Amino acid sequence: MNNTTLPSYQIASLHVSNLHYDVTEAMLYDKFSQVGPVLSIHVCRDMNTGRSLCYAYVNFKQSADAKRALDTMNLVPIKGRPIRITWSKREPHVRKPGFVHAEGRDPRAPAPRGRVPRGRGRGGTRGNLRRPAYRAPCVSRGRGRQGNGHDNFNNRNEEVQPHNRVDQIRPMGYKRLEDLEQNESPQDIIITLGNHRSGLELLLKGDGEKLDDGMVQMLLKVFGKMLEADGPAQSLSHILRLITKYDFGTRITKFLYGLLIEQSDTGREKASVHLKNALKVAKALLAVMPSESEKTVSMMMCILKTVNNGLGGILAVQAMYDDVNEILAGVGEELKKKRQKRKQRKTGLSAVEQLNELEPPDDFRQIPVFPQLQDIQVDSQPFIRPNLISGAYRGIDHYLDVQYRLLREDYIKPLRDGINEIREFGDSDAKHRFENVKVYRDVRVLFPKADDKGVLHMIQFSTENFGNIRWQNTKRLLFGNLLCFSSDMFQREVLFAVVADRKPEDLEVGNLTVAFVYDDESDGDAEGAAAIPRGRRPAAARSLIDMRKVYTMVETDAYFEAYRHVLAGLRDTVSLPLERYIVSCETDMHAPAYLRPRTRGRVEYDFSSITGQSNTLNKLFNKIHVINVFSSETKVDVLGHQWPSSDELGLNQSQAEGLKLALTHELAILQGPPGTGKTHVGLEIMKILLKNRAIWSQPRADVPNAPSSCPILVVCYTNHALDQFLEGIAKFSSKESVIVRVGGRCKNEVTKQFSLYEIRQERRKNQYGAHGTRATRQAIRDLKDEMRSRQDDISVNVNELEASLHIIQKLANLNIPIQFRRQFHDASACTHAPGNIDLDHELLSWLGLKAKTREVVYHEEIGNLQPYTLMLLRSFQHTDEEIGRAFYEKGEDNLHILHAHILAHKEEWMKYNNETRVEELVEEEEDMKEEADMVQQQRMLDSDEFRRIAPAKNTEDEMKQLMEKMGAMTFDDIHHKDVLQENGDGWQQTSKDKKKSKRMLRKQLSKTSIMTDEEEHSVYNIYELPIEERWRLYRTWVNRWREQFLVASDSQIIEYNRLAAQLAQLRRLEDAEILQGADVVAVTTTGAAKYRDLIYKLKSKIVVVEEAAEVLEAHIVTAMPKSTEHLILIGDHQQLKPSPTVYALAKQFNMDTSLFERLMKVHIPHVTLNIQHRMRPEIADLIRPRIYKDLQDHESVLYRDEITGVAKPVFFISHDVHEDNLRDGRTKQNLHEVDFLIALCDYLLKQGYEPEQITILVMYTGQLFAFRNAMPQKLRRGVRVTAVDNFQGEENDIILLSLVRSNDKASIGFLATENRICVALSRARLALYCIGNMDLLSTKSSMWHQILGHLENADSVGESLTLQCKNHPDRLTPVKTALDFKNVPEGGCGQQCQMRLECGHVCRRLCHPDDHSKNKCTKPCEKLLECGHRCSRPCYAACTACVKMVTKLLRCGHEQKVRCSESPVDVSCQAKVEEHLPCGHSIKVECAKSGKVDQTNCTEKCNSFLECDHACKGNCVKCYQGRLHMPCAKSCGRTLICGHKCTSKCSSCPPCERKCQTQCVHSKCANKCGQPCTPCKEKCSWQCKHRECTMLCSEPCNREPCNEPCEKNLKCGHPCIGLCGEPCPNLCRICDEEKVTEIFFGDEEEPDARFVQLMDCKHVFTYENLDQWMNQKEDGNAIKMKECPRCKTTVWKSTRYGNIINKLLDSVNKVKEKQWGDAMLANESRGQLRDEFRKDQIMKKYHALELKGILEKLEARPSPGKLVAIEKAFRRLQSLYNLEQARDKLKAGDETIPRKYLSAFDNDIKMMTKWVMLERSQTSEQEDENFQNEISRLKHVLEYIKLFARWTQQSDPDLEVTGHIQILRQKLLETFRPYNAAIKATVAKSFKRIYEKAPGLMSTLGISEAEKKMICNAMGFAAKGHWFECPKGHVYAIGDCGGATTTAKCPECGSRIGGERHQLDPYNRVSEVMDGARRSAYDEDMDRNHIPQEMLRDLHQEGFF
Repeated sequence: MNNTTLPSYQIASLHVSNLHYDVTEAMLYDKFSQVGPVLSIHVCRDMNTGRSLCYAYVNFKQSADAKRALDTMNLVPIKGRPIRITWSKREPHVRKPGFVHAEGRDPRAPAPRGRVPRGRGRGGTRGNLRRPAYRAPCVSRGRGRQGNGHDNFNNRNEEVQPHNRVDQIRPMGYKRLEDLEQNESPQDIIITLGNHRSGLELLLKGDGEKLDDGMVQMLLKVFGKMLEADGPAQSLSHILRLITKYDFGTRITKFLYGLLIEQSDTGREKASVHLKNALKVAKALLAVMPSESEKTVSMMMCILKTVNNGLGGILAVQAMYDDVNEILAGVGEELKKKRQKRKQRKTGLSAVEQLNELEPPDDFRQIPVFPQLQDIQVDSQPFIRPNLISGAYRGIDHYLDVQYRLLREDYIKPLRDGINEIREFGDSDAKHRFENVKVYRDVRVLFPKADDKGVLHMIQFSTENFGNIRWQNTKRLLFGNLLCFSSDMFQREVLFAVVADRKPEDLEVGNLTVAFVYDDESDGDAEGAAAIPRGRRPAAARSLIDMRKVYTMVETDAYFEAYRHVLAGLRDTVSLPLERYIVSCETDMHAPAYLRPRTRGRVEYDFSSITGQSNTLNKLFNKIHVINVFSSETKVDVLGHQWPSSDELGLNQSQAEGLKLALTHELAILQGPPGTGKTHVGLEIMKILLKNRAIWSQPRADVPNAPSSCPILVVCYTNHALDQFLEGIAKFSSKESVIVRVGGRCKNEVTKQFSLYEIRQERRKNQYGAHGTRATRQAIRDLKDEMRSRQDDISVNVNELEASLHIIQKLANLNIPIQFRRQFHDASACTHAPGNIDLDHELLSWLGLKAKTREVVYHEEIGNLQPYTLMLLRSFQHTDEEIGRAFYEKGEDNLHILHAHILAHKEEWMKYNNETRVEELVEEEEDMKEEADMVQQQRMLDSDEFRRIAPAKNTEDEMKQLMEKMGAMTFDDIHHKDVLQENGDGWQQTSKDKKKSKRMLRKQLSKTSIMTDEEEHSVYNIYELPIEERWRLYRTWVNRWREQFLVASDSQIIEYNRLAAQLAQLRRLEDAEILQGADVVAVTTTGAAKYRDLIYKLKSKIVVVEEAAEVLEAHIVTAMPKSTEHLILIGDHQQLKPSPTVYALAKQFNMDTSLFERLMKVHIPHVTLNIQHRMRPEIADLIRPRIYKDLQDHESVLYRDEITGVAKPVFFISHDVHEDNLRDGRTKQNLHEVDFLIALCDYLLKQGYEPEQITILVMYTGQLFAFRNAMPQKLRRGVRVTAVDNFQGEENDIILLSLVRSNDKASIGFLATENRICVALSRARLALYCIGNMDLLSTKSSMWHQILGHLENADSVGESLTLQCKNHPDRLTPVKTALDFKNVPEGGCGQQCQMRLECGHVCRRLCHPDDHSKNKCTKPCEKLLECGHRCSRPCYAACTACVKMVTKLLRCGHEQKVRCSESPVDVSCQAKVEEHLPCGHSIKVECAKSGKVDQTNCTEKCNSFLECDHACKGNCVKCYQGRLHMPCAKSCGRTLICGHKCTSKCSSCPPCERKCQTQCVHSKCANKCGQPCTPCKEKCSWQCKHRECTMLCSEPCNREPCNEPCEKNLKCGHPCIGLCGEPCPNLCRICDEEKVTEIFFGDEEEPDARFVQLMDCKHVFTYENLDQWMNQKEDGNAIKMKECPRCKTTVWKSTRYGNIINKLLDSVNKVKEKQWGDAMLANESRGQLRDEFRKDQIMKKYHALELKGILEKLEARPSPGKLVAIEKAFRRLQSLYNLEQARDKLKAGDETIPRKYLSAFDNDIKMMTKWVMLERSQTSEQEDENFQNEISRLKHVLEYIKLFARWTQQSDPDLEVTGHIQILRQKLLETFRPYNAAIKATVAKSFKRIYEKAPGLMSTLGISEAEKKMICNAMGFAAKGHWFECPKGHVYAIGDCGGATTTAKCPECGSRIGGERHQLDPYNRVSEVMDGARRSAYDEDMDRNHIPQEMLRDLHQEGFF
C-alpha cells in the first residue's frame, strides 16, 4: 500500500518510476498538471550516454496536490507502461519556501540540464547521472497553462524491465468516502473514484465493509456531488460501468424504499437529498450507457415515484423525476426500434443477399494474407459477401473474392474482437473472461533457438492465473494457433507468431516455442508454421522482437497454417478446373476429359477386380459386346449404356448407381447416409481406377510435355479417415502400386509404411532415386553442415538458456551484488565447517526448497489447549486439524483469537490441500488419449516436429549434463536423486517432500515478475524478505544473466533463415520425385494446404475427396491441381458440416456450407445411397424420414440379436437435473447423466457384453472429462468414451449417449443442430440409450420434437429405463437414477437364482445372467469322512483331513482342543505356565514356549527412581533390566518466560520452539520463541498534536501519555471515547452503551470516562485503571509480559504502554539469551560435528541411519542447549563404534572365537544404539554414568571372549582358572543388573587371578605382560611399530627404521615375512600384541621428513612415545 502520510515540508516531491525509456518531461507535465500546479520535473539520465534511467522527480507547490497525484495517478499508463509513484524522501529535489532552484531564476526560462554527484542514485544506477530539469510553464489560476515545454534530450531505443508487482488494493471505506464528499471537488472525486486502485470496485463488489444503508447513503452523497461535474469522461464512464456491473442500482432501490418511514421534517429533508442524488445517478446512467441501464433505471424510477408520493410529493424531486422519466421514455423508444431492426435482419436475408450485387471496394488479390495492424483496430464490419448456396457466381473473380474474404475474416475477426475488448476493459483484470481470445500477461521473449526450418523463439508467460488448467488436455496453445504480441496495448506495435513446438511440461512453467511470422509474397515455397519468416522488410520486421520488452499475448483458436496456404492459393488462382460446375453451377454433366471419345474409339474398363471370372459373367459380358470374353480380363464400355447389374457388381442398386456416376461424370457427388457403405463404394471406385491406370495416366494429346504418370489424389478431412481409406486400398493394391501418405504422424501400422516420411527415410537409407535425387541429398547434407556451423552463432548459448528454464542456477553463475553474496557466505558459514562453505545449498534454503523443517502434525497440537476452549472451537464446526494449525501459528490458548484466525485462513488452507490432492491425482491418473492430442495430430505433419540440426540422439543427454553442471537443483534432483553424493549432507527425501519441492519449483519457475533496479538496491537484508520477494529477486538475477547471451544479431538470424529456406526447397525437390512416382497420393486437408505447391506439380487428373461435406469449400478448390479432370466428392452433408471459427460467418454468410452441399443444392447430378447395413430398424427410425426420407434397411439388420437385460433396444431417459458450467462457461457437464450411464454400462457388462462393444458418446468436452474422472478402472480399459464429433464415420454395437443440457435458461446450444443429432443417433448397431432433458430439447428444437413424438408412440421414452431379467423375463426393474441399479446387483433381478447346480445344491446368488459353469458352489460339502465327521470345506473344494475340533490329552499332560486329524504329538500346548526369567522376574507364557523365552520378553514395570526423583515409566525390557533407563516421560507443563507452556518432558525446559509472538505496530518477530528477539529499529509512531516521541520503537519513549480526549468522530458520527493520539476504540458510548458501560474496574459508567482499547484482543478499559494495572509489579517481581485483565491475552502492541512492554521485553530477552546460549559457539560446535561426519566415512557403514537422524537434527539449527544432547548422542555412537571395530578385529584375527558370545555382544550393541537415539532435550549425569558402566562391561566382555578362546585351547586347564572363567561369564554375560562398582571389582579380581595363575592366557604368545616388556626393552627399539605378524599370526621384529627391506621365511610355519623397498608384504600386518602399535614405525611421511634415531630415543625417554 502507498504511504499517504504527507512529508513534513510544504513543497512536496514525488518519485515516479517504471517510465518508458522515451518519456519526456513535457509528457509528464501534460499528465501531472491536470492534478495541480507543477513546480518542476526531473527525468534522470546517465551522464555518459544520455540514456533515460526510467524514473523521474515531480515537484509540486502544494503537498495536497502531490497527495492527489499520488492517489489518482499511480499505475496510470504512459506510453503503454503503468507508472509507479511514491513520496520522494530526497529533500534536495524539493523546493522549500525561500529556496531558489539552481536550474534557473525565471520559472518560464528553458530548463538547463542539472548534474548530480557521482555515485549510486536511488534508482540503483552506478556511475554518473545526468538529470535534466523540466521547469513547468507559468500557470494561471486553475489548471490552464501558458507557454510550452519542449524536450531537447536524446532518447535511446532501450528499455528496462517493467515493474510487475501491484500493491494490494483494499476496498474503499466509509471514512474515505466521507472525506471525499466533504473535502474534494466534484472533478477530483471523479478522478479519485475513476482510478482502478481506488477500491471502489471492491466496495461495490462486496469485498469490504458491508453495504448497509449507511454505506449506500454515503455512496449516494458522493455520487451526487460527483455528478455535478462533467468529467473526465473516461473516469466517469468507468464509475458508471461499475455501478451497472455490480447492480448498485438495486441497492439504491432498496435503500430508497426504506425512506418511507421518515416522517419528520428533518427526515423528509434528508430523503429529498437522497432522492435527488438517486435521480442524478439514473440520469447519468441513461446518458452514458442507455442500453445496459434501461432496465435498472426503470425499476429505480418506479420506486422513486412511490417514495416521493409517500413523503408528500417533494416538488424539486418531482421536477427532476419528470426530466429523467422523459429521457427514459426516449431511450426505451430508441431501443425498441433497434430491436425491431435486428428482428427484421434475422427474419429476412435480403440485405445479406444484396451484398453479392455490390462491387468490392478493392481487388482481393491486393489484400495481404497476413493480418495487418489496421485489420485488428477497426470496429466496423469489413467488406464480405455470403457464400452463394442457391445460384451461380458471376464469374471466377466473384467466386474467389467471396471465398478469400470470408476465409480471411474467419481467422481475423476473433483477433479483432478480442483485442478491442482488451482495449475497452484492459488486460489487468485476470478474472475477466474474454469471449474471443485467450490472454496471457507478462510475456517475455527469452531467446532464439534454431531448428532445421529456421530460427524459432522461446517465450515465457505468467501462469499465475492458470492454476487449474491441465496443459496435457487443454486446447490452449495448440500447434499452429495464431498468437498476437504487443507491448503497447495493440496501439502501434503488433507482432504475429504461431505455436511451433508444444510440450505440456514446458507449458506448466510458462514456456513455449513460437515462430514469428511476417507477410510473405512467395508462399509457395514455405514449409509449415515454422517456415522461414520472410517479409517485405525482414530486417525491420525482426528488429521489432525486443527481448527486453514485456508483452501482452493474445491467442486465437485459428489454425493459421491452414488459413495461410489456402488464402495464398485463392489469391494466386486465375483459372479453376471444373469451373463450369463450381462457379457457373451448370447441371449438364460431361464425362472426364480422359474418357471422352478419341481417335481410337470407345474406352473400356477392366471390371475383373470387382466382378470375378464366373461363367455367368462371361455370358453376360458376351451379350454386351465384351471383347476377349474368355481372356483373363473382363472389360466394359464405361461410357456405354449397358452396365453389369448391381448383383453382378456385388452392390445394391444405389451403390451401383453411385459407382457408375463416379466413373462417368467429371464431377461426381456421392452422398452416403449412416451405414450405407459410402466408404465401401469409394474403395470399389479406387479398385477400378487403379486396375485401369493406363487409361487415365496416358498423356493428353493437347498438352505438350505432359508427364507419363499422374497419381490419383485422395483427400480426407481427418487422419483417421485417411488411414481407414488407405487401409482399404492396401488390401487390393498390387505390390507394384506406389502409395504415398501425406498427413499427421501415423499410428496405424498398416498405413505407416506409406507415409512420406518413412519412404523418404527408406530411400535415403538404400540410396534409391535418380542421379538428380542423389545430388539433391548431397546438397542437403552440405547445407546442413553449413547450418550446423552457423548454428553455433545462435545456439551455443541457447542450450544454456534453455537449460536455465528448468533449474535453479548455481550461485557462482549469477552476477549478484557483492553484499548479497556476502550474506549468503555468512549464512552458509553458520551451518558448515570452515572450508566447506556450500553457497548453492544456502541459496536453495533461502528459496525455501531445501530447508529441513519439522513436519508438524497439526491435529496433535490440540493437546496443548484447555478442554473448555477445545470444546467451544469444535462447536463452531472447526476440525481438529484447523484448531491445531491455528494454535501452532498463533501460540495462544485464547478462544477469540483462535476462532478469528481459523475464519481468516480457512479458505487458504482448503485451497492448498485441494491443490495438493489434485496434483497427486494428476500424477497418478492413467494416461488417456486427450482431445487436445487429437487436434494436434490432425494439424501436425511429419515435417512439423521440432528437429535440431545437431544429432538428436545426444541432445537429451547433453542437455541433462548441462543442467547438472549449471543447476543447484533440477526436477531430476527431486524425482530421482533420493540420496545426494558424498560431498552433500542430505539424505533420502520422503515422497511428500518431493511433491512439495516439485510444486514450489514449478510454480516459481512459471512466474515472470522481477524486481526493478531500484527495488533491488533498496534491499538491505535478503533474509528479511518474504518468500515471494526472494523469488522475484532471484528471477532478477537470472534475467540479468540471460541478457548477456542475447547477442545474436539480426544479420546472423537472417542468414540462418536464408539457409533454412534453401534446405526447405531442396527437401521439396526430394519429396517431389517421390510423389511424382506414386500411383496414389493421399493427403489430409492440412497436408493439401501445406504441400499445395507440390500437389500442383503432380498434374493429377483424378481427385477423390472423402468426408467432402466436412471440408470448407476453399480447402477443396485449392487442393485441386490445375490438371484436374475428374473430381469425386464422397460424404454426407446431413451429418457433420464444416466448422468455421466464427459462428456468425457460418450462419449469416453460409460459410458452413461445403462445396459438396452447395453443389447438391444447385442440383448438380448426384447419387444418394439409400440402403443401410448398420442399425436395427428401431434405431434407423429415429433419423427417417425426418433426416433421410428414402433410407431403407438391408435385410441383414432385420435379424440383429435382441439386446440382453433391457426391455427395449432404443430408449430415451428424460430427467430435469441441471447441468454444471465449466471453464468459465465454455463447456458443460451433468454428473447425474455420468453416474447413470456408468451404472448402465456396468450392468450391460454383467449381461456378457465385452467392453469393446460399448461406446459412451458425449456432446460436450466437459462431460468427457467428467466420465474419465468417475469411471472405475475396469471400465476404462475397454469402454471408449469420446465426443460425438470425434466418432463420425465409426460405429459400435451399443451406444450410450449423454446429451448433458438441462437448465432454467431453456438453452440447448448446438444440440439443436440437425447434423450433430444425425451423427449421435446413427452410430449404434444393436442398441441406443440416451439420457437428457427431453422436455427441454423438444421445446427448443423441431427435430427433437419430432423425435420425441416418435419415441412416445413407440413407448421408448420416460423418466426410467426398464431392465428385463434374462432368466425371468416377466421380472421388470425400472431404473431412474444410478442408485436404482443396486436393485439388480448381479445383473439379473432381485429374486434368488434357485437353479440346481451340478453338485446338487441350489445356487445361492441373486439372479444373474452369466453361466453357472463359471460359479463355484460355496455351501458346505457335508460328506462323511473316515473319522465319522462331515466335511466342512466348501462344496467346490476337494475334501481334506478332518478339521473338527475335539479335546485331546497332550504329551505335557494338559488337555486342549485340536483338530480331529491332528496328532497330540504335533500340537503346541497353549496352556499358560509361569516362567522364571534370567532377569529375576516371572511371566506367564504358553506351555509350548516354556524354556524358550529370555529377559527380552519381560514386561515387568521398572519403577526405579530417576535422578529427577520421578519414577521410571519403562519396563524391564525397555530399561534393559535397569542398566539403561528410559528418559523421563513426565510432561513439564511449566509456563516459560515467553508465556507458552513447556511441551518438553520432565524439567529440562529447553528454549521454546514455537513462533515468537513478539510484535509491535510495525512488524512481528520472525525468530523462534525461545530465541532472543531483534529490536525494532523503526521510528516510534506514538504521536499526537500535543506530544510526539522521537525515539526508536524499541527504545524508551521520551514523552508522557496524553490524557486529552480524542476529538475524532466514529463511523457512526458520534464522538470517540478514546484518548488523543491513541487508536480509536471500535465501541461507541451511544451505539454500544451496554458494552461500554459493562462494569469491570468500576468507573465505566462515568459520563466523561475515557477508554483505551488493547490492540491484541480489542478489549476496552478506562485508561486510569488500565494505567494502574499495567504499572503494577508482578508477585515476587517475576519476569512476565503484561496480560489483558479480562481475557489474559498477552499485550504486545500498545503505543501508550510501549515503555512498559519494552522494559519487560528487555528482561525477557536477557533470560532468552541466557537460555539460548552463545549462538556463535553453537554454530562452531555444529560445524565441528558436521566436519567429523565428513571425515569419519567408515562410521557411516556401522550407523548410517543413526547418523542421518543426528544430521537432520543439526540441520534444524537446534538451540545451544539441545545441541549438547545431540553432540552427546554422537559421542556415545562413537564409543559404540570403537567397540564394534574391536569386535571385528577380534573376529578377523581368531577363528576360534565363540560365536554365541559375539552374538550376545552384538545384541547389547543394538540395544544401546537404540537407547542412544531416543529423543532427548538434554541428558542427565545418571544417563552418563549408566552408559559408561555398560561401555566398561562390553570392553570386559571382549576381553573375556579373547580369554575364553585361549582357555578352550589348553589341554589341561587349571581348576581355579576354570572357576574364575565361570565367574566372569556369570558377571559379564548372565547377570542382568547394573554394572556397578561391586561387580566391576569382582570382574577385575577374576581377571587378575587368571593372569597370575596362567600367564599364557594373556596373549597369543604365551608370555606375561612383564615378560613382553622385558623383551621390548632388550630389543632397544626407539619407538613402537617394529613388531609384525606373519599370515598365521606368528610374531617377528624388524629393526632399524622399522621398514621391511628384505624377505624371509617364518621359522614357525614357513610363511613369507618381511618385504621390499620399505613395503611390508601384503599378507603380513603390524602386531599390537607386543607394544600395542597400530602402524609401522616406518612411515612414508616420516621417511620424507627423517628424524634421527638419537632424537627418537630422547623423545621416547621423555615420554613422547
